[in-house]
Amino acid sequence: MLRTRTWATLLGLLFTVVLAAQTSVSGTVIDAETKEPLIGASILVPAGIEGGTVTDLDGKFKTYGFPIAEKQYLTVSYIGYQTARVLLGADAGARTGLTIALQPGSAISEVVVTALGLERDNRELGYAVQQVDGAALTDVQAVNFIDNLAGQVAGLRVTAGATGVGSSSQVVIRGQTSFTNNNPLFIVDGTPINNNTIINLTNEDAAGFQEIDFGNGAMEVNPADIASVSVLKGASAAALYGTRAANGVVVITTKAGGRKPGLGLSFHSSFTADSPFQLPEFQNTFGQGQGGSFAFVDGLGAGTSDNITYSYGPALDAGLNIAQFDSPVTLPDGTVVRGGDVAVHGGQPITPSPWVSQPDNVKDFYQTGTTAINSLAISGGGDFGDFRLSATDLRSASYIPGVNLKRKNLSGKFSFRPAEELKVNASINYVNSQSDNRPGSGYGSENIGYSLVAWYPRQANTASLRRYWQPGLEGTQQYSFNYTFFDNPFFTLLENRNGFNRDRLFGNVAASYDITPTLRATLRSGMDYSNEQRRFLRNFSSNRFSQGGYAENDVFYREINTDFLLDYHPGLPGDFSLNLLAGGNRLDQNARNTQRQALTLAQPGIFRLSNAASPVEIFDQVATKRINSLYGLAKLGYKNFLFLDITGRNDWSSALATPGSADHTSFFYPSVSLSFLADRAFNLPESISFLQVRANWAQVGNDTDPYRTSSTFVAQTPFGG
Repeated sequence: MLRTRTWATLLGLLFTVVLAAQTSVSGTVIDAETKEPLIGASILVPAGIEGGTVTDLDGKFKTYGFPIAEKQYLTVSYIGYQTARVLLGADAGARTGLTIALQPGSAISEVVVTALGLERDNRELGYAVQQVDGAALTDVQAVNFIDNLAGQVAGLRVTAGATGVGSSSQVVIRGQTSFTNNNPLFIVDGTPINNNTIINLTNEDAAGFQEIDFGNGAMEVNPADIASVSVLKGASAAALYGTRAANGVVVITTKAGGRKPGLGLSFHSSFTADSPFQLPEFQNTFGQGQGGSFAFVDGLGAGTSDNITYSYGPALDAGLNIAQFDSPVTLPDGTVVRGGDVAVHGGQPITPSPWVSQPDNVKDFYQTGTTAINSLAISGGGDFGDFRLSATDLRSASYIPGVNLKRKNLSGKFSFRPAEELKVNASINYVNSQSDNRPGSGYGSENIGYSLVAWYPRQANTASLRRYWQPGLEGTQQYSFNYTFFDNPFFTLLENRNGFNRDRLFGNVAASYDITPTLRATLRSGMDYSNEQRRFLRNFSSNRFSQGGYAENDVFYREINTDFLLDYHPGLPGDFSLNLLAGGNRLDQNARNTQRQALTLAQPGIFRLSNAASPVEIFDQVATKRINSLYGLAKLGYKNFLFLDITGRNDWSSALATPGSADHTSFFYPSVSLSFLADRAFNLPESISFLQVRANWAQVGNDTDPYRTSSTFVAQTPFGG
């Protein structure tokens, strides 16, 4: 009941705007040489304070609601111009009616989003952070936005999934660091989201459902909503996020409505076609068989090596005629069927056919894939808040026959100022993903990539397999090139399907309050929730399911993060500056994975558990986890050329607890980083425009999944057994 009221309150905040008087910093940004106004110049308020805006059509801007203290700067940047830092005075005249002239030239300084969502000048950092603009993710938009990060960030490796559209993409920052988990932590608007790939519960033996890749969690972030992606590389950059950031952090900031009055409307549509980029090189000298011999009878060993599929058989293109799976068989009534229709021709002689190579038989299996993405966004704002609403529809048909993905994204981002000292932000994202079929990715006959690339005979004609039922036996007996180890790949993809439907909701609500002009408190709570239903259909005559099979897999995941942050900017005498931050976080995870399966069916083509011909097996996995954390950050600067960051975080993880004891659940993550800007400290030659020396030290590490520190009992007895 409490959780229901919490989300009801959140939704109420999303649509409430309270008008209140505001303080402001205003002015005009112009070109220093031409005096022309610069449209869309970025205005950032002092580091550690949320806010900022862009200039309008007349080059004018106005920011709102942050306290003005001594030694605070406004950062103004524009593409193709040098970034300017404007000192803000304590009197009202020094912060209104400003005229800021930008000098043409490349801007070495770059403002990036770092840990805890803090916007900082990249030159002040003693560790590596690289930011990618959101536009780079939508130029040629991928179904999985992670694929668009490939080649954009130094030290970041992206490995696209092997099962076409909707498959998982692996991200590794600066190489492998763990035997079990190398995923970086993904943060969206300050709240962690789940990026795990949750596979179905599989059987280790030959008679069971193989592994299916249903995609990784971060792929459901809509690239059309992304304003920027910051990659925090190295332990020092990620230490404030604790144990979950041992492999680095990917910080995603979504687009806001902006402060420009009125409504803005944007529409983006894209259509792409794709095909496999590169296939292995195959030999086309020898065909199916071994020892130079082959003859097909039933694909089970009755012929000459017809139970195996590797190609050590007779020489191809040598004028030979050999009985094959698609060679003609004439029945006594004159009907002509195929050699692979063994249940139909009943042992009638197979007429040998030309033994020729098929160099493109693997290539011919694939098709041209298509993806259509349409996005619509509405935004608006004013002196007292802003909003952005967006909707995206994605429809993709893979280059793998029978594989597809449909996804709908609805999102909203809101910012309100109910009072001069109070700012409320909220974001909410709903995603529905579904597919009629996801291809198998594990070891065995259900993985068509494995069977085609490793074992497909070099004389096999792919066109002969498109009609995958034996005549008169539709629904009960497939037609294939082999009946010992492999299925007809078209039969696998078009009949033995793995569908899913997933609903996901993630977002947060945050409130920031200026207690004093130098002290701000922020409270935020966010949730990542997903509920998914999967169905696995196996028809009669499948290699692993001769009497068919059926399974249902329900996957539930919920993660709630609640955190607070105190941000203090004390005024220091002389040339020193100091910023102190302290906060805490509580993480609660709840996951459940339940699979019900029947390994044989009573009647073909009826995919219900009530049609099971053997006891229904039930597998059930439940996991809960909590991490409590406290952390702090001290940022010390001297004369704007020397910057020292000291951070510390302590986590208490329930996954490390042992029965009857809470010892050894606590671990500490310290970090120290230093940035020295030599070009600001010394008069360097004009040929050296930028020179930075940085150093850092940190200590981080992984904890573990629940129930790994003691023996646990997992009941997997078949229901009714």
